[in-house]
Amino acid sequence: MSAATTSRASLRQRSWSPGRAPWSIWILTVAMALLCGTWALLTPQFLSPDESAHFSTSVRVSEGFTWPEPGAARFPAAVEAAQAERRTPHDQRSTLARLMATQPGNGERVDQMTQHPPLYYLLTGGALAVPGVKDLVWDQSMMITRLLGALLAAPLVWLSWNAIATLTRSRAMGLVGAVAVFAVPQLSQTMAAVTNDSLAVLMAWTVTWLAIKVLRGDRRLTTLIALGLVFGAGCLVKGTVVPLGLLVALAPWFSEGGATSWTRRLRDSAIPLVVAFAAGGWWWARNLLLYRTLQPHGFIAESKGWEEGAGPNLSEYIDEVWRVTPTTFWGWFGRVNVPLSNILVDTLTVSCLLLLAIGLFRKQMRTLALVLSAPVAATALLFIRTSWSTYAEGGTVRGLHGRYFFTVLLLLIALAAIAASNVIRDRSARVALAMVVCAGTAMLTLAALAIAGLGFYADSDLSAWLEGLKLWLDSYSPLPRWATLAVPAATVPFLVLGTALAARTILHENSATSPQTAPAVRV
Repeated sequence: MSAATTSRASLRQRSWSPGRAPWSIWILTVAMALLCGTWALLTPQFLSPDESAHFSTSVRVSEGFTWPEPGAARFPAAVEAAQAERRTPHDQRSTLARLMATQPGNGERVDQMTQHPPLYYLLTGGALAVPGVKDLVWDQSMMITRLLGALLAAPLVWLSWNAIATLTRSRAMGLVGAVAVFAVPQLSQTMAAVTNDSLAVLMAWTVTWLAIKVLRGDRRLTTLIALGLVFGAGCLVKGTVVPLGLLVALAPWFSEGGATSWTRRLRDSAIPLVVAFAAGGWWWARNLLLYRTLQPHGFIAESKGWEEGAGPNLSEYIDEVWRVTPTTFWGWFGRVNVPLSNILVDTLTVSCLLLLAIGLFRKQMRTLALVLSAPVAATALLFIRTSWSTYAEGGTVRGLHGRYFFTVLLLLIALAAIAASNVIRDRSARVALAMVVCAGTAMLTLAALAIAGLGFYADSDLSAWLEGLKLWLDSYSPLPRWATLAVPAATVPFLVLGTALAARTILHENSATSPQTAPAVRV
């Protein structure tokens, strides 16, 4: 083969694009939005992690769009009054405007969300400031802010499809990646809550998608600038986005077909970092200058401390991490009220860890795997450092929730795709795995809704499911009965149809490609 032919083949490989998304991706996108809408209706108000604080901050911001010093804000008294009505049936609850009129000023609780940047709360505060929103019953006002999360969740399906397809150069593998977004039920419930995690996840996944494009050879100036802008905006949402700065810096440096000179690599790596700092990274430099720490405390919880002669125990810490983190990652719904079964959680966790351990760092795509692993490792180290220091100082293990890994979940899906490509070489085995992912994900998604609903409204008593359903529809849903039923009723066919079409497309694309011409990473 001539040098010119080799150059043209290399250029075609670098410019490979998954093209237009198939219909299954758009159907699954609608399914994700509807699924999050179902979770927004199903989850009792204030029963998601820190939702009371996130809603409190949103209400406070809606009144003046100001941002106080860390630890200086209090819950609005109106929000504390709304919390007092959380067990009151919907038709007996007050409007948010009435609570703000009868319970003006600040309450007793410290609003710890002042430790975060304000971008998410500007969005939710803006939604609550729309005329008429506060005249609704407070749970309906909360529902509006929850539905913002459902809208933010919708693009995750397309981002996963395009990122995984670009990474593996396989549209079929991209479809598996899109379906895998539904394989973590806790993700959809988190996106449907009032929490800054929802915007942080969207920003982090967009950063990951753009970085994968850069790694696969897209070194256009517009792509590098977009990478910096999105990462900078993510830095104005939550600290869990910050570890992706490693990916932003490394992706241009290790881009396929990139320049060999150090000066060109340094320039391409510097562009998104400089743009990111200007767009939002300055917030963390500001924290260092003002508070001598990256993230100041918005609230310091009281700790019991250690008894004389006692101290931190590594084995106890590991046991607690294994008990809490995997379950809250896959599904421990509410404020850790209703968990998935331990057997299911352990099976999913161990299977994924084994796949990554066995197949991730083999010769094929090793550099890509190392670059994509860097933010995951940084997130894990920060997670361990924060939770261990809290445990060592006060005797209580805090900060173990699995949702802290959702900002790097697309990276985990990408790493799993690389590992599966390395381990499972036989095409029929890959197709079989893809079918298992499609079918298993749909069943897990629907089962999680049933388990959570039964736990929320029937104390997990299967014989009382009908009474629990009536309790939800007649007393605690913020919408009329017909609307409450319509959302999950629409979710099921969209989810089933989307996964079925994805499975059909995977089968068709693999049967249409001969073994001789199939790329190594073809599903």
